[in-house]
Amino acid sequence: MRSGKRRKVTAENSDSRGGKLARKQNVVTDADGGNSTATMEHILPILYKVGVEAGGDNSEPDRETKAKETNEYECVDIHKQPAFDNILLKNHKIQMNPSLLPKSRRNSELSSSKESSFEQQGKGCPSGMYAVFQTKPNTNVKYNGAKAIIDLYNPAVKQNQISMAQIWIEAGPPAELNGIQVGWAVHPHLYGDNKTRVTAYWTADQSQKTGCYNSICPGFVQVHPSERLGQDFGAVSVIDGQQYGTTPMIYKDPNTGNWWLVVENRISIGYWPKELFTHLNDGASFVQYGGWTYNSPDGLSPPMGSGRFASGNLKQSCFFAQIELMNTNNNLVDATEDILQRFVDSDKCYSAKFWGYQGSVLGQSFSFGGPGGQCNAA
Repeated sequence: MRSGKRRKVTAENSDSRGGKLARKQNVVTDADGGNSTATMEHILPILYKVGVEAGGDNSEPDRETKAKETNEYECVDIHKQPAFDNILLKNHKIQMNPSLLPKSRRNSELSSSKESSFEQQGKGCPSGMYAVFQTKPNTNVKYNGAKAIIDLYNPAVKQNQISMAQIWIEAGPPAELNGIQVGWAVHPHLYGDNKTRVTAYWTADQSQKTGCYNSICPGFVQVHPSERLGQDFGAVSVIDGQQYGTTPMIYKDPNTGNWWLVVENRISIGYWPKELFTHLNDGASFVQYGGWTYNSPDGLSPPMGSGRFASGNLKQSCFFAQIELMNTNNNLVDATEDILQRFVDSDKCYSAKFWGYQGSVLGQSFSFGGPGGQCNAA
C-alpha cells in the first residue's frame, strides 16, 4: 500500500438481482433454527456474483483480488452476508449502530447543493502513483480515525487504469501492515464501467494473504439497508461549474473497537470488525489523504482528480476540505500543516498544494491532481 509504482497526491500523518428491496417483513431463520421476523433494517442488497469473474492477462497486481464486482445483487438476511464467511468472524456479534457518532467542531456541510447524494439504487492498492498529504512519522502518536470532504470528479480512465481520491489509515510494520482505505474511484477493471463509485479496501498483512476491495472477500460488515460500498455517486463536479463532494469518515468505535465507515456525516454504512486486525486495534499510526493512480501496460498514467494540477481555484482543481483526525480521546481535531507532509512521486504528472485554514466551511484544505501521462519518462 505504500510501496510500488503508485502515483499519488495525498496528505498523510506520520508514518439484486431480485428488484427493489421488499417493503414488507420477511421471515428468516435464526442461528438456532427458529423463525423470526426481519424488518427492512435486516435485509441488505449484497453483491450476487462475488469473485466469479477471474482476471486474465489484464488482471491487476497482487494487492487486488482477481475478481470483479458486478451490478447484480440479491437481498439477503444481514446475518448471511459474505462477511461471515471469514473464520475470524465466526462468533462475531453484529453491531447495528455506532456507539458514538463523532461531530466536527465546525459546520460539516459545504451546502446542500454541493454535497453529492448516492445514486438511488434500482436494485435494492496495486502499484501506482501518489499525490498526497500524510502525517509525519511519530511513534508516540495514535489516531482513532480520519475524516474529510472529498471533491467528486470523474477522470477519463482507460480499462487498465485506476484513478482514486481516498483517506488511508494504517498501522504495523510493512509485512504485517493493517490498513483501510475509503473514498471514490474510477476503476473499470473492478466495476466494468467508468463511473465514480464509493470504494474501499482493507488488508491485515500488506495484501499478502488478506484484503480486497469493498465486500469482494469476507470482512466488511454492512448494516445499512440500501447504501453500500461500490455504488455510484449521483453527481460529480464540473470544472468551472457545480461542485459536489462526499464526506467519508473512518473511525474506531470506542466501545467495540470496530472500525466504522460513516458518510455524509450521518449514514453508517457498516464497519470492519476488530477481529480482522492486529495493529489497528491500538489505533492508526499513519493517516493519509489524497489521490492515487495506476498506469496501464503502455506506461500511461490516467488523470488524477479533475485532471488539472493543484491550484487555489477550487472550481478547477480537485480538493480535500475539513481535513480532520480523531485523537485517542475520540475528538475530531484539525489536521494542520505542521503535522502533515507532502508526498508527490511524479511532479511531472501531478501536484498537491496545502492551503491551510480556509474559513469555517472549508476548514483545513488542500488541492491535488494532474493530467497524468508518461510519468516515469525522464
